[in-house]
Amino acid sequence: MVDVSQNRPIVLLTDFGHKDIFVGILKGVILSLNPGATILDLSHGVRPHNIFHGSFLLDCAMGYFPEGTVFCVVVDPGVGTDQRPVLIKTKDYYFLGPDNGILWQAAEKNQIENVIHLNQKAYFLEKISSTFHGRDIFAPIAAHLSLGVEIDKFGIPINDLVQLNLPVPEIQGNKLILTILDIDIYGNICLNITWKKFKAFTGECFRLEVGNTQISRVYKAYALSRDSLPFLLTSSSGYMEIAVKNGNAAEQLAVKCLDKVMLTQ
Repeated sequence: MVDVSQNRPIVLLTDFGHKDIFVGILKGVILSLNPGATILDLSHGVRPHNIFHGSFLLDCAMGYFPEGTVFCVVVDPGVGTDQRPVLIKTKDYYFLGPDNGILWQAAEKNQIENVIHLNQKAYFLEKISSTFHGRDIFAPIAAHLSLGVEIDKFGIPINDLVQLNLPVPEIQGNKLILTILDIDIYGNICLNITWKKFKAFTGECFRLEVGNTQISRVYKAYALSRDSLPFLLTSSSGYMEIAVKNGNAAEQLAVKCLDKVMLTQ
C-alpha cells in the first residue's frame, strides 16, 4: 500500500551539467510516476566522473534538508558494468545512487540503518540502457520512494557497501599535508580541514604553502583583505578556504581539486 501523504522531496545531485537533456529527463521520469513530486536541484556541476567531489558536496549539504528527503545521486563512471545500484536508509534520509562510494561519507555520518541492492525491475523503467541508469533505475526508484513505497520492495539487503572516505590531513612532523576538496564558481579553494582543527594545529602563527606562494593571513570576510592577496577564511561549510578578494584564487595559484598544499605551524 502506497502512502501518498508522504510525498518525500527528491534532491538531485549529478555531473550532468545543464547543456544536455539529461537533467530534464530525470525530472520527466519522476513526474511521470509522481506528478506531485517536489524536485530540487542540489547541483549538476559535480566535476565529470569525480566521485570525491560529489561525495564532498553531498556531505556538506545534506543536513539542510528536511527529514525524509530522497537524495538521488548520479555520478556514475562505472555505469553499465556489474556495479550495483543501491538505496541507503539512514536515520533521517534516503540515498540513491551507484555503489561506487559516493554515498558513503554522507550516509555513514547520518547513521546507516539499511542498505538495499536495487534488483526489483518492476520499479525500473521497462528498458534499461547500459549508459543511463539515472533515467532507467534511480529516477523511477526516487519517484516510488517519494510516494512512500517501503524500501524492502526494491531489492535485497546487503552489508558490503563500497566505502569511500574523503582525504584527511596527513601529519608530517610539524606540518600537515592538506588536500583541495572543492573549487567553487568564484575560484575559492576548499581545504580538508575545519576551522576548529586548523586553530588547534596552528595557534596564532602558520604558513600555508601553495606551490611557490605562502599564505599567512586569516580574515573573517572576503572584503577585509586587499585585492589580489591570497588569504584564508572559514567557508560556510565550516572548512578552511583559500580566497582572493575580487579574484579567482584557483586560477591565481594554478591549482585543481585533489592537489596537495602544506600547512606549517
